[in-house]
Amino acid sequence: MAYYITIGRQPGCGGRLVGRELADRLGIAYYDRDNIIDLVAEDTGLAAETVTGLMERKTSSFLYDMATAAQMNPLEEQVFLSKNRVINELADKGSLVLVGSCGDYILRERENLLKVFLYGSPKQRIDRIVDLYHDYDSLTPQKLKSIDKKRADYYRFFTSGKWGEWSNYDLLMNTDLGLDPVTDMLEHIARVRFGGEA
Repeated sequence: MAYYITIGRQPGCGGRLVGRELADRLGIAYYDRDNIIDLVAEDTGLAAETVTGLMERKTSSFLYDMATAAQMNPLEEQVFLSKNRVINELADKGSLVLVGSCGDYILRERENLLKVFLYGSPKQRIDRIVDLYHDYDSLTPQKLKSIDKKRADYYRFFTSGKWGEWSNYDLLMNTDLGLDPVTDMLEHIARVRFGGEA
């Protein structure tokens, strides 16, 4: 039985670290934004740098209206449709953990789906980013808030949903508890829900 775990997250919550470790423990495939960018670039024929820029930029309503009138999809929408196709093809191959990429929305019709959202306090998130990426100077609470808004706008544009809204997910987890305890709890829940040792 294939199953799917999607992890949405605020930046600095360690989503990739939790996701990769969880996939390793469960013995299933792991994908995140970097994998998806490469696959979308291959699917669309666009440069990976172009896809990177488009994957977190929402289409303006003006450009969307113009493109719709011309019966063409804006580039941002073409990239999103490619991402949708790529992620579903990966899911067709078997069980996976997917971090980010609107995975909870794209895989919403699949059975055996566990949708998780990770959040945390600004201080813990900034501390984690500094520890992982040694970015001491440029990250401020205001900049973090701006990144959150950008992700929320992108998610809302393509899904009509609210990013981080509790009703969109099965679990919301505060990573201020620590990444290991969060991963432990997710592993336990996944094994109970999808079979295997608890």
